Amino acid sequence: MRTNLLKTTSAFVLVASAALAAHAQDAADDTELRAQTITVTATRRAESVQDVPLNIAAVGGAQIEEQGFDELADVLAYVPGINVVDRGGRQGNPIIVRGLNADGLGSGDGNNDGGGTVATYIGEVPLFVDLKLNDLERVEVLLGPQGTLYGAGTLGGAIRYIPAKPKFDGDMLNVRGELSQNFEAENLSYDTGFTVNKVIAPNFAVRASVDYEDNSGFTDYPFVVREIGVSEPDPDFSDPVDVGSNLKRVKDADGEQVLSGRVAARWEPVSWLDGTLTYYYQKADIEGRQISSARSTVPAGKYEAGMRVEEPNEVTNQLVALEVTADLGFAELTSATGYSRFDDNGQRDQTDLLISLEYSYELFPTFTAFTHEKGKEDRINQEVRLVSTTESRFNWIVGAFYNQFDQANYSAEYTPGYSSYLGISPAADLEYYSKFYSTLEESAIFGEVGYDITDKWSVTVGGRYYKYDLESYSATDFPLGNAGYVPVGVSSLQSDLKSDYSAGIAAGLDEGLNGTQKTGQIVSQRVV
Repeated sequence: MRTNLLKTTSAFVLVASAALAAHAQDAADDTELRAQTITVTATRRAESVQDVPLNIAAVGGAQIEEQGFDELADVLAYVPGINVVDRGGRQGNPIIVRGLNADGLGSGDGNNDGGGTVATYIGEVPLFVDLKLNDLERVEVLLGPQGTLYGAGTLGGAIRYIPAKPKFDGDMLNVRGELSQNFEAENLSYDTGFTVNKVIAPNFAVRASVDYEDNSGFTDYPFVVREIGVSEPDPDFSDPVDVGSNLKRVKDADGEQVLSGRVAARWEPVSWLDGTLTYYYQKADIEGRQISSARSTVPAGKYEAGMRVEEPNEVTNQLVALEVTADLGFAELTSATGYSRFDDNGQRDQTDLLISLEYSYELFPTFTAFTHEKGKEDRINQEVRLVSTTESRFNWIVGAFYNQFDQANYSAEYTPGYSSYLGISPAADLEYYSKFYSTLEESAIFGEVGYDITDKWSVTVGGRYYKYDLESYSATDFPLGNAGYVPVGVSSLQSDLKSDYSAGIAAGLDEGLNGTQKTGQIVSQRVV
């Protein structure tokens, strides 16, 4: 959908050349780029991508820059057997490997687990985020189970973003920019950013990058009501005056503004020890869903959606990661520690869904509904890995993994004006409130042993033992007309839901407690 108009990248300044010379240089650069051999660490050892005995694809930083790849979907379009369902930033883009996808295609809103059965690593830390491809050394894509090499679950495969580390060999400033146009968009889109590398001491360096992308979008919302609960959502579409007094058109309603950045400090106190501390930040302000719909009562056309309410969403990802590598002589020891935080805050139009349920909403002439959704996720990861480095026909890998994941979210559904229409006093517009909390604790031990029979033949045997303990709680309230109802905020969901669940168990009830549906489950599993 996007056409690239202009892209500029410079190590320090932008240089313009004659067209003929530029063409010749581009051809030379392309030949050199194709001749480059990409070194990968997918097997936990540095090898040429051509020599790795796995189904792997790798895209180097030079290729990402040369091809103008902005996001993971751009890369995966050229990898057989894996693809991304592009639903825009508002709904998330699940990754499907060889037809395998654990997540339903309709479960993208407010969900940060779009990886499904595919583990996504940022450096050495597992975390799913559709990271912008800025200042990366390479992207590696492995297909098939990788559970004996990686701590996180990798039933379908693994995707690794390998960021460029701070360099000790000199200072650097890189400035980049891109201008593009969506075919159906009113405005241009652009992306700009910079990377700086600063050597503080011979064994200490800092690297930082900041990027800002403004994607104008291309899907219009032509039927947004001017005042929720007052304006007619289905006016006489043959009467321009009636339409104009009730509805407004929002152009390019699925636009997106993304601010992303990274700052890393690398220290090598001795020749055999290397550590990097990194902070990642990515915030996306998404204006609406990338969806096209048509209903019999709404004359929606191509690249138009019949939403009655705008659907903004704010998504923030943060990660603090500490990676330490030690050369022990006989093996390389790697420790990766990560803490990540995900926050989601947005709203969705619910008008058509509720009307279709025939709960008498259709009797209210100016009925319009929307849902406010908010969620957060906190994750702590620790992975330790020991990889043999001696020259021998035998090679081995052993590792341990720990993950603690807490998730809380709520969905508050509002029907402005409906309680007044029913004559409920005092009026209250919150008619549905759903809340959810879960906590997961996971650990694993994994490893493999290989033997090189000849230079071309090898045998590898691996195994994995993992354990996880999951607790999840949910509840649904129907507070329509209850002006005294106070919804629980995200930060209080854990204590609120656990208290409700304990009270329900004590009363011998699984649901229907105080007019509220409540459920809970505790799962523990150990697998070899």
